[in-house]
Parts: sequence; C-alpha cells; structure tokens
Amino acid sequence: MARKKVTLDDIARETGLSKYSISRALAGKPGVSEETRQKVMAACNALGYIKKDQASPVTPDRYVVMLIPQNDAQDPSFWMKVILGVESELNKNHYTLRLRVIEQMVEGRVDNELREASAIIFAGYKSLPWVPKLKDLQKPVMVMTYPPHNMFGYDTICLSDREGACVLCEKMISMGHKKIAYFGPMDRPSMKKRFDGIYEAVKDSDAQIVAVWDRSNYYEAEDIYTELEERKEKGTLPSLIMCSTDAYAQSLMFILNKLGLRIPHDISVTGFNSDLDSTLPIPFTSMGISKKRYGEAAVYHLMHRIQRPDMPVRRIYLSPQMCLSETTRVVGEADR
Repeated sequence: MARKKVTLDDIARETGLSKYSISRALAGKPGVSEETRQKVMAACNALGYIKKDQASPVTPDRYVVMLIPQNDAQDPSFWMKVILGVESELNKNHYTLRLRVIEQMVEGRVDNELREASAIIFAGYKSLPWVPKLKDLQKPVMVMTYPPHNMFGYDTICLSDREGACVLCEKMISMGHKKIAYFGPMDRPSMKKRFDGIYEAVKDSDAQIVAVWDRSNYYEAEDIYTELEERKEKGTLPSLIMCSTDAYAQSLMFILNKLGLRIPHDISVTGFNSDLDSTLPIPFTSMGISKKRYGEAAVYHLMHRIQRPDMPVRRIYLSPQMCLSETTRVVGEADR
C-alpha cells in the first residue's frame, strides 16, 4: 500500500506548533528559535516528510553563514538582491542562510554558530579582515569580492568591472565622445576597477579624460555644480560623464537639470551596475547584471567547494551586459 503523504498538519500535531512556525522553520526564515527549528526537523525526519522541491527527506538543519557589513545588509540596490539569490540557491541545496552583521561581531570571538556552519560566505571587501580570523575553522569559503592580494588562498567571485567599463567606454568613444569625465568614488575595489577600465579605453583612443570627480579629490555635489557651471559658460563641457554606479548617475542628473543641461542633447550620462531584473525610473546607458543570479552563482560554486574541498582555488568573474538607453547619443564634429 502506498505510504500516506505527510502534511504540515501532521507535523503540527506531532510538535504542537503552528503551521506558520513550521513553514518558517522549513524555509529557513527568521522568526523561529533554533530549538523550534530543530524540533521541526526532528519531526520531519521521524514522519518522513518530503518538501515539494526536495528529492529526499529533510535532514537536520544545515546552514551557511554570510558575513556582511551593516550598510551592505541594508542596501536595497545591490546586496539585498544578492542575498535573495544566495538564500534561494541554498534552499534548493537543502541549506538555510544565516546572516551575521560584521559590526555586531565581537573581535576575535568564534562562536558555536560559526563553528557548526557548513560553510561561510564573505560579502564585500569590508568582510575581508575576517577571512584570516576564521581560517582555523577550516570551513569551505566563498569570498564575494576581488582577492585582496596575489595568490589569495580562497575562492572568490565578483563582476568583471574593469572589462565592463572598458567596453562601455569604447562604445561611447565609437559614438563620437572625445571629452569624457568621471563621477563617483573609488574607495571600493569594484569602483576603482571601473575607472581603470575607462582609463584603459581612453588611452588607446583619441579621446581624453577631462575631469575626475571623486571623493579622494575634493568634490561634493556643490563643487561639481560650480565646475560644470564654469565649463558651461566657457563652452568646455565634456560630451559624456561616466558614473561609477546608477545611483551616482541619478545624483548627477539633478545637478545637470539644475544647470539647465539636457540629457543627452547637451551631455550624455552613463551609469554602472544596473539590475537586469528590474527597471529604474530613469534607465541609464549602463552595464548590468542580475544581482539575484550573482548570489545564486556564488552558492553554486560554493556547493562545488563543499563537495570537492581538494579542488584548486578558483577566481570566478561574471560578465556584465551592456544596456543602451536614451541617456546617451551619437555626437558629431559640431557637438565636440
């Protein structure tokens, strides 16, 4: 006789818990204690419960810890979307995700949650100081940023920012742009790589970088406004301003609008790091990637590391996709 299918009602009767708590425990979501989660998993195993997306019974809770800075954990434009991808792919592989905010961790302390984790994901360059601190745990690791030095002994995954920016700049140069400015900070490795890509494209062409507005110089929004106003009066405006991110491109638009400059008729603007899964109110010419897929890819390669810890250390670079929009245009000799 076929075995009776186990339902959430059966688990609720077995545990005395609500179906809401059971559902969250099975999905690895917050809102339930570790004791409750273990109780649910034990009941699932005893009853032979099988989730719809599982090929085998639920196993005792296996989890991956993701270390992330506070600001990044609250960043809706990038890391929150990446986290969704990480969590989704972990669930498919029957793991749950546990986020740890770096600023809330005690310096030098390794607790049981870290010791018992199946693997650790380090999110962004600000998480790098914790990599050597947790080395003795000998856990499978995925670092989601550029390696901090040559022969860095851990798997890393990041975007091909330099190549992407180089290709985008080459495209703009092919559209006739010869006087190019850059706007955005270069304090993050990814943003520095983007400027390097722009510089690489310009040095092999007849174009030139006429201005660099970044935090390491002296520029605030008011300073940029003043310089652009002077350039407008002198007729020396760049034909194109390339921004380090779409967020900086949006900030720049307010400045240009305040100066009465039209995009792209008077000046073209590009962003970077668009999300291919969503549409901005102002879609910039940019380089983009699915941020959720970025998170999924990190877990995909982490699963390989868990299964094959003897594999050589890998460097994984994801290529962004060019997105052309109406914030840029072809310019001719009269425009230059």
